[in-house]
Parts: sequence; structure tokens; C-alpha cells
Amino acid sequence: MRAVVFGASGVQGAHQIPVLVRANHEVVAVSRNPEPLEIDGKQIETAAVDFASKDAVVEVLRGADTIFLNMPSTSFNQSGPIIQATRDIAAAAKETGIKLIVFNTSMPVPEVPQDIQAQDDRREMRTILRSSGVPTISIQPVCYLDNLLEGWALPPIRDHNTVVYCHKPDLKVSWICHHDVAQLMLAACQRPELAGRNIPIGGPETVILSQLTDKLSRAWERKLDYENQTVADFCDKISKTMQGRGLETDTIVSQMFKAYTYYNEAEDEPFNINMESVLKELPVKLTPIAEWAKMRKPPGW
Repeated sequence: MRAVVFGASGVQGAHQIPVLVRANHEVVAVSRNPEPLEIDGKQIETAAVDFASKDAVVEVLRGADTIFLNMPSTSFNQSGPIIQATRDIAAAAKETGIKLIVFNTSMPVPEVPQDIQAQDDRREMRTILRSSGVPTISIQPVCYLDNLLEGWALPPIRDHNTVVYCHKPDLKVSWICHHDVAQLMLAACQRPELAGRNIPIGGPETVILSQLTDKLSRAWERKLDYENQTVADFCDKISKTMQGRGLETDTIVSQMFKAYTYYNEAEDEPFNINMESVLKELPVKLTPIAEWAKMRKPPGW
């Protein structure tokens, strides 16, 4: 199989490439400004593609079988250009005879709209892809373990030995790592009959924040505390980090408040995923929290 990975330089696409390569598939790593890429001594084909160039998108898809599609977040970027890029990719996929698109929504996308723009955008992208006639499987991850070592979650862990997350004390979360998202996307490629399905995915363990912290403490051999951050406090801190960055802070913070309120309070528990049924269709070995933590430590420790 020849697979084109869009968003290859992002943290999620970067995990998909080695999973494909080690399964002996031919890979094209697509990003705006690619750098030379080597995995296990093998040079990986890269391609520079600007989403605004329809011709470039068509060219990179010629001869390919499958697309692994990772699109930029519309939480912090304008929706219009990203949705238009999705239209162009869908049209190019149809023109070039792509057999399957595996779309990583990068977030939960509930079937019932919640007036949360980022979710609505993902839902629209999903519709665009399927309307093209190209078979599309939607893989919809929940909360990423890898996010603990990035952004606003890292400093409290690294500097104060405290896991701070915007989860209420009894919120059940099926934390998943980027590697497992990649594994599940690859497994989906091998089940083209699942086209048209929206598949929420999580990790092998569902825990509350205190249990997550205990597992990390034992894996990292360091006593950690935890803080169940409120949505209001989380949004206040996000607002302060955005000052001076030219972003529409009020709009973004308002949407973040809606999203995290939904995650914490929704009756359908969007972060709580029963993976038993998923693994019957996509049989992969998922990574337990402690195993992931033993392979990854906070930078600076």
C-alpha cells in the first residue's frame, strides 16, 4: 500500500509514519516545509504541499492508495481555509482514484452537535470527504497522554510535580497515546468495509485524574500530586497565554469553555470509551498508561 500522510510534521502524523513504515508500507510524508526523514535506516519520501495549491495536492496523490488525513486545529486557526483544504483534498482523492481515506478528527465529535465550533468543523470535514464518493473512515480520539508533556500541562508536572488538568474529580477518561491512534488508523486501512463509520477511540484503561497520577508516579518513580482544575480557571489561564499573539482571544476562550464544560458534564461521557468492541474490529495491542510513561519522561527531568 502506498499511503500519503497529510500533517506529517505534526505530533500525530509523526507517529503514523513509523507505524506505516514498520508494517512495510510505502509512505509519503506531506507537510508545508518537510525536512529529510529517516526511520530505521530507511529514507522516507517527503513532499512539500501547500493546502492552497490544488495542483500540488493532486500531484502528491498520484499513484497512492490511501490517505492518512490530519488537519490543523480550528480551535486556534481560522476555519475557512482548513475546510477549503479539505474540499480540495477530497476532490483530488476522487480524481486520482484514492481507495480509502482514514480521517483523524483529533478530538471527540459527538453525533449531536453541541454548538462547539471545532467539533462542528470536524463534522463538516467528515461530510465533505464522504460526499466526494471516496470511502472514508473517521477515527475519533479522546484525551491524549502525550499532551501531558506539551503546552500548558507540562510546566506543573516538570516544575512542581503536579498533574493539573481540567477534569472534574470523578471524570472517567480513556487516555490514549499518539502511537496507538496510528496503530488503530493502520488497522482501519485493513478494514475498508468500515468506510462510513465514525469510530471513537481511547486507550486500554479508563481512569479518573487521581488514578492517572498514581500510575504516572509509579512509572516515573516520583511522587506526584494532582489538581482537578475548574473550567473557569483553565480558561482564565488559556486567556493569559494568548495575550499579544494576535488571536481572537475572547472567541477562542468562549469556545474552550463550552468544549470543556461539555467534556466534564455530558451525559454520554465523551472521554469514556469502551474499547472492547472497537478492538474486535481493529485488533491492536494498546499501550497501558504506565508502559507509555516508562518510555516518556517530562523533558528537563
